[in-house]
Amino acid sequence: MGLLKHAFQYRDGALHCDGVPLSAVSYRLGTPFYVYSRKRIESNFGSIRRALAGTDHLVCYSLKANSNPTLLRLLAKKGCGADVVSGGELETALRVGIPPERTVYAGVGKTDPEIEAAVRAGLLSINVESFEELRIIDATARRLKRKANVSIRVNPVVDARTHPYVATGLRESKFGVPIDKAEEAYKLSLSLKGLETVGLHCHIGSMIMEAAPYVEAVESLSDLIARLARSGLSLKHVDIGGGLGLDYTRIVDGSKVHKKELTPRRLFEDILPLLRKWNLRILFEPGRYIVADAGVLVTRVVLTKKTGSKKFVVVDAGMNDLIRPCLYSAYHQIVEVRRGGGPMEKVSVVGPICESGDFFAHDRLLPRVNRGDLLAITAAGAYGYSLSSNYNSRLRAPEVLVEGDSFRLIRKREKPETLWRGTELDAE
Repeated sequence: MGLLKHAFQYRDGALHCDGVPLSAVSYRLGTPFYVYSRKRIESNFGSIRRALAGTDHLVCYSLKANSNPTLLRLLAKKGCGADVVSGGELETALRVGIPPERTVYAGVGKTDPEIEAAVRAGLLSINVESFEELRIIDATARRLKRKANVSIRVNPVVDARTHPYVATGLRESKFGVPIDKAEEAYKLSLSLKGLETVGLHCHIGSMIMEAAPYVEAVESLSDLIARLARSGLSLKHVDIGGGLGLDYTRIVDGSKVHKKELTPRRLFEDILPLLRKWNLRILFEPGRYIVADAGVLVTRVVLTKKTGSKKFVVVDAGMNDLIRPCLYSAYHQIVEVRRGGGPMEKVSVVGPICESGDFFAHDRLLPRVNRGDLLAITAAGAYGYSLSSNYNSRLRAPEVLVEGDSFRLIRKREKPETLWRGTELDAE
């Protein structure tokens, strides 16, 4: 983030994304909708590249955060690679122009067709998570008369101090090979003729807000690399995963980054000295950090209602549009699109879906709003649209990209026929 201001700022009481008032997008498209700042995405990516300057590195954007093809093409043109975790993500990355030699493929349950597609593509690395998967990839590669580049994903047993659903480096995690079994995994990999063993991979979780877990993980990797080197194995790269978090409470306030916030520069100041001594290429897999604060979900107030002592603000976006508050108890700052100057009151912001879990905020202090007012749910650029669904037969929202003083539609709002595509109604 550096010292840049946030992408979303008030001008004369109207919330803008860079040079575009969000009310103008609403007038054109209706609500709800997602809007992203190109400038912010490129700035976030640039801050990571600068932090790694002077090293042999590759930034592999994690598609699961937001896989809109337009955003992927922006990053691809900046030299970004891809971190994919499914056959669909792999196909999307290749289709938008991210070359296979800049693509890594992770995931604990890759299917046979997915493994075959990865081997055929000739990826930089397939990150392997078990002994059995090594044998499956080897058999596939030999059948195709190819060599598959593989890295072993190790689990260093590090507590990332994050939500349990996004902690992936704990002993009980389903991900990776236990680090005390890693040398055995590499020995097996080297014995399999269909594999080219190229790297070491680790990912300990998401929303990591301090450097200490990364340092602990990299120290464990360094010890492992030393042992592998002594046994004669020469790796080409070390992949430290992603997971860099951000402060979701301070997106629309015009402030600079807090001095204690973990930025790419601060992170790599701590871990690069540990990595440089091995003279390996460094791979980093950010997703959220690049796109989260570059996007908001804009929604309209349908009505307000009181139930006893509790007041609800009911909006037209729902948990099908943004499930993070329900899934992770995640906090998202909610602000007015046009400041009304009303008194502050404690409200719960909820959607129209037939679930008590359909909420964006409980008992939050917000300015008083009325039917028809617009609200922006901030930091929704990551795991917003990508986790959205058609639950309650709701149509997924459109996506908009702001470029300076203009905006363009980069995904249309779904139409009703989307809901029954591929069923018998499709043929009627």
